[in-house]
Amino acid sequence: MFAPSIPSAPSVAPLAALRDTFGHWASPVRDTLAAVVDADVEFFAHYRHRVPRTWGRGRATVLGDAAHTMPPTMAQGANQALEDAWTLAGALRRTPGAAGIPQALTHYERSRSRRASLTARRAGPETTNKYLPTLFRMMPDALLSRYYTRRLRLVSTYLSDGPKRTTPVSR
Repeated sequence: MFAPSIPSAPSVAPLAALRDTFGHWASPVRDTLAAVVDADVEFFAHYRHRVPRTWGRGRATVLGDAAHTMPPTMAQGANQALEDAWTLAGALRRTPGAAGIPQALTHYERSRSRRASLTARRAGPETTNKYLPTLFRMMPDALLSRYYTRRLRLVSTYLSDGPKRTTPVSR
């Protein structure tokens, strides 16, 4: 048994597909689609950015995609936001009072920046390597499952009240 086909970009132009699908909707959707030009739209667009070291200033910070965008592969966008929330809650819980909030936020950002960067880098090649979809279609299901399980274990072993792993889990 071989892996199922991985979808590729549709053959129709992106803007034409959007207008065909949503052009009958009420305003402002119809008005927005009328104002958009082909250069504004592309299928499966995702732009990667370097994860910054600091995400806030003083008593304000951000989490999730506001801090670090994730490619839409490996299902890590929501997971990374949950890890951010977990880490931020822990940092704030250990803060003795309002005066310590800026330091707690700095600790949260520093502790998450490296891991978020690693996860974004690991997820990225799937969106940039045009040969992978063909390769994946040729792989037996068991091998493909093992591949994804291993990749997910590299980035999905984080939430725990116990000591944090410093090395990936692999079997």
